[in-house]
Amino acid sequence: MSTINRSEIEQMISNLSNGTIYSVKFVKKDGTQRLMNSIKGTGRGVKGVGAKYDAKSKGLLPVYDLQLAKKDPANPDKAWRTVNIGTIYEITVNKTKYEVVG
Repeated sequence: MSTINRSEIEQMISNLSNGTIYSVKFVKKDGTQRLMNSIKGTGRGVKGVGAKYDAKSKGLLPVYDLQLAKKDPANPDKAWRTVNIGTIYEITVNKTKYEVVG
């Protein structure tokens, strides 16, 4: 398993090609661990009005949760989530697992 610095996570995801599926493992607010599969560059559920806050300034990573999108395909906008970058401990991109350090 390779390692990645926590500060490099956003840069790694922004450099992915649109349509790339990746996974993040993180700790939720309630302390439970979660695996989320997401896709880079989807426009599904985007209404063009933008978020009401700046996720990056709050240390959050906007992701499109593929599991939620599959459960409720009629409401793709409900699949957008944010993940606290500080709680991500593993990310998998193109079958390569990265342990998050730092």
